[in-house]
Amino acid sequence: MTIRSSTSATRRALRNLGLLGLCLGGPAQAATPFFLDVATSPKGSTASDMFRDIGQVCTGASFLRQRQTSGSVESLDLLLGNQVSLAFVQLDVLKARDQIDKDPRARELKTLLPLNFDEIHLIARQPTIKKNIFSRTTVSGVLKFSDLKGKKLGAWGGSVISANVLKAKSAVGVTVLEYKGREEALAALGAGQVDAVLSVVGQPADWVKALDPARFALRPVDIDPARLNGFYRPATLRYAQLGSGVGTYAVQRILVTRDFKTPERRAALLNYQKCALSKLTQLQETQGFHPKWTEVSFKEQDWPWFK
Repeated sequence: MTIRSSTSATRRALRNLGLLGLCLGGPAQAATPFFLDVATSPKGSTASDMFRDIGQVCTGASFLRQRQTSGSVESLDLLLGNQVSLAFVQLDVLKARDQIDKDPRARELKTLLPLNFDEIHLIARQPTIKKNIFSRTTVSGVLKFSDLKGKKLGAWGGSVISANVLKAKSAVGVTVLEYKGREEALAALGAGQVDAVLSVVGQPADWVKALDPARFALRPVDIDPARLNGFYRPATLRYAQLGSGVGTYAVQRILVTRDFKTPERRAALLNYQKCALSKLTQLQETQGFHPKWTEVSFKEQDWPWFK
């Protein structure tokens, strides 16, 4: 009887200690899984697709949850406002926040993965062609970026930053109008409220391919490369119906994160980084993954690493 009584008392004491440990957060407390939100841009975007692809080859990525945004500006705002923990951001948007806006929080962010270069798509309506009584042909419309002088250019998200940077670098006196999203900007273009729209997106973009070639065309960004020294590099747009071989520029997109100090978060992010870096060939060769993976080297970038 004494032995059974002691055993029961011991069990009660252990249960009480266990409950006390749970209340105090001691060793008896079960580990609680954590999640980090990642701002990726809209569904169907390069960033959204690449996030999906990495998650398929890196099984340890389940602690990351996608949050779709309108683009780099919103994604960066959410990251700096501690509403997400990682974000896919255009490098020019990040640099503008640091160098133009002088936001000290930008310098605290780190590159987890340097990714692809997204091309600048300049889209205009098809030109109007007229002949006068002397059979002379006149063409009105935007045929290249420099034709935007004195005209209106629509953009949204991070592309607004890119449009203003190109405006400043080229000295072309264009008025940049900001729209909430792609549909609104394209509607304004179709209605003649703007003369062109500019979008920074990795080609081939499905929504660009879906544009009506009878109404719209891609136009070259004819800015002297010497004026764009830095993080823009020459590129070529290849859309058969809208204009193949159109000269433009591209800017890199990077996955940035807060510089976490807690060991469990650092370890999880470093493992995710290590996995992605080691699986580049698989990301490039898996059927159905975004074609932009073939251009990724994980080498180009101009922002401090998370390490």
